[in-house]
Amino acid sequence: MAENTDRNIELLIIDDEKLILWGLKRDLERTGYNVSAFQKGEDALEVIEKVHFSAALIDVRLPGMGGLEILERIKRFDPETQVIMITAFADVETAVESIRKGAFDFVLKPFSLEKIHLSIQNALEAKRLKKEVESLKHERQQRQKRHLISGKSPKMRLMIEKIEKIGKAGARVVLLTGESGTGKGVAASDLHQIGPRAQGPFIEINCGAIPENLFESELFGYEKGAFTGASETKKGLMELADGGTIFLDEVGEMPIPIQVKFLKALEDQKIWRIGGRKPIQLDISIIAATNRDLLQCVRDEKFREDLFYRLNVIPIFIPPLREREEDILVLAEHFLEIYQVIYKRKFSGFSDESKSFILKYSWPGNVRELKNCVERGVILETEDIISLPNLGLIPESQKSDRRIKTESPSFSDIPEGGFDLLAHLEETEKKYLTKALTMSSGNQSQAAKILGMTRDILRYRLKKYDLEAIG
Repeated sequence: MAENTDRNIELLIIDDEKLILWGLKRDLERTGYNVSAFQKGEDALEVIEKVHFSAALIDVRLPGMGGLEILERIKRFDPETQVIMITAFADVETAVESIRKGAFDFVLKPFSLEKIHLSIQNALEAKRLKKEVESLKHERQQRQKRHLISGKSPKMRLMIEKIEKIGKAGARVVLLTGESGTGKGVAASDLHQIGPRAQGPFIEINCGAIPENLFESELFGYEKGAFTGASETKKGLMELADGGTIFLDEVGEMPIPIQVKFLKALEDQKIWRIGGRKPIQLDISIIAATNRDLLQCVRDEKFREDLFYRLNVIPIFIPPLREREEDILVLAEHFLEIYQVIYKRKFSGFSDESKSFILKYSWPGNVRELKNCVERGVILETEDIISLPNLGLIPESQKSDRRIKTESPSFSDIPEGGFDLLAHLEETEKKYLTKALTMSSGNQSQAAKILGMTRDILRYRLKKYDLEAIG
């Protein structure tokens, strides 16, 4: 018999058979439990209201106050006490009633001491697991109260307050806008976690990464036999998100034909699987995000106007990092802590030169770029402080970064008759893009560096002007 090493575990035994009561008390005390034993329920009432018992062994049939009544008294005073009912009668109805009133187990006489020990151990283990689950649940709730997206700048404080208000209200549709890398995905996660659907799934869809011919089946699912190759029924991502949140990243990339069907699903909270004969009711919140000007996309007939206005009911703009100077070093130090743990390295911080440059840099790639630079520094740095060259923001030769100090292109006077400025700017931009790609032999990462932008922004610009083939 395993000895109980916890001397603080209090057990209660109530049984009108003196020999059974004495034998159980002696055996359990030898095992290490603190045991209080009584032959009558009435005699135990006073101690029940004073001692928090971990577990109790109660005979169902007692003279005077019965076992079920004692069970109710114990549960009323301390619901956490695990009660094991004992009886000499195989009474199914009594067993069911005991469990309904909160008993953990039901043991029939005659029983072995091994059976009693096992039942007590199971009861205590169940109690421990319950407390652990409640602790984890509380911890999760506390984590959910802390925003993943952070900042102390005025713009970020206002945005965080807005996210909290919208999230708690359980808004069904939210549109996140802002430059690439500002943290729209993190904001979407925040909205989900503090909302009423926090316990439900959070499913992210990158609309720019799904081929157009697969978009409908990925979003809505399909029935078995709906088309060649549909060998079994498949739930779509919207159906999988039921009871939670679906996050549509880069929603501006959603194909026009799908936009029509998605708008219908959004309005009705219903979807039809491909080949389905009946609609599937959903309860989901929709968070869409884009770094594009959707209104301009509407004007260019690349995005449906009705879908834009349906998504734009509650817009949240995520400010770029360059407009949040107070947050830059705080975020850099936060990422440094994270990557020190990941790569098992230790640094005292950033050099003064690094800090100065980090604050002056324009961060066209925003928080994502800052995070990547800090990770690079942690990997490459050989000293105990992160130096500027290892952040990768400037060449090893220590030349000034093009993004901070560059010569302005030649300026021409405006013709007397005026000219089309927007067309001129677009033509100029295309020339610079083409020139940078030529200089870098088609290497988009190098071309982006030459032009002082991230690779994602460069790719967007190339796509805008149909220059992808050059890259």
